[in-house]
Amino acid sequence: MIDTILSPIIWATSFVMMLWHRAFGAIFGSSSSASWVLSIIFLTITIRAAMIPLFRKQIKSMQNMQRLQPQIQALQKKYKLDKQKLQQEMMKLYKDNGTSPFASCMPILLQTPFFMGLYRVLSHVSAGNAVGALSKGDSVSAQHANFFGAPLSLSFLHHTPSQMANIGIHSVTNLQVIAIIMAIIYATSQFLTQRMMMAKNTNLDNSVPNPMMQSQKIMLYVMPFGMLFFSLNVQIGVVLYLMTTNVWTIGQQFYTLRNSPMPGSQAEKEMLARRKAKEDKKRQDLIAKDPEAARELAAANTAAQDKAAISRQRQQPVRTTRSKRKK
Repeated sequence: MIDTILSPIIWATSFVMMLWHRAFGAIFGSSSSASWVLSIIFLTITIRAAMIPLFRKQIKSMQNMQRLQPQIQALQKKYKLDKQKLQQEMMKLYKDNGTSPFASCMPILLQTPFFMGLYRVLSHVSAGNAVGALSKGDSVSAQHANFFGAPLSLSFLHHTPSQMANIGIHSVTNLQVIAIIMAIIYATSQFLTQRMMMAKNTNLDNSVPNPMMQSQKIMLYVMPFGMLFFSLNVQIGVVLYLMTTNVWTIGQQFYTLRNSPMPGSQAEKEMLARRKAKEDKKRQDLIAKDPEAARELAAANTAAQDKAAISRQRQQPVRTTRSKRKK
């Protein structure tokens, strides 16, 4: 039933994975474990690269939601006894500001079908069955592939003696050790990823309580335990997909923190400090190369700042006498 529902996703997932397997198979050999491991890693990279536009929208939506927190708090206080009116006013607020609370969830929601597709592909591979774009021969080859000795198609909790015998493995110790290590690495990276974003990309103004941030702090410490247990239930290949996703996410967040941080956050302060240091270095280089040009540039900047300061001053109205008004 689930394979019927996910059939297009299973085909898309297996097709992209097979394209990468053919590419790496030409280098390492089609039956090499490295070809299958790299095909899963680059399947993940392909999916995440296709979602870069959505990631940008997600970041923008999250920043907008944090900016709107004072207004949301005011609406909740004003309409605390009228839930329907509160919902209408909040939707109007989101619409007027071009944001949505659901936009930040879109990348995760769109990744879920591909994750499930890979899970079903590896489930068929564990039995040596053809699935999607994988022929029976491809499936048997993937069935024997391993990651540091742990079969890609098996998991810590779900493996049978017949499955182990089919791939010539008689001890589950190596599978379980590698599965535990990968699960710990994945759960830890999940925690560090969330913590980095919250510590660096959160508005430092705590004068207005932010329930969204409070819930994120709770999830920060609860989610890794759930991910740890979850990782022990899915195949090694799926955990490899999740680990690659986290590495990609860390890279995306590093780029975001450096180039598009939340206004008022620690990351923005660091970005402004870097820009100031860069400008100071340029000025010093200019002074060293051409002192005369540096003095002219400094004089022009001073004149521009003085002009801006004068324009910001409020012009006082000129008082007129009654006789002047009659004229």
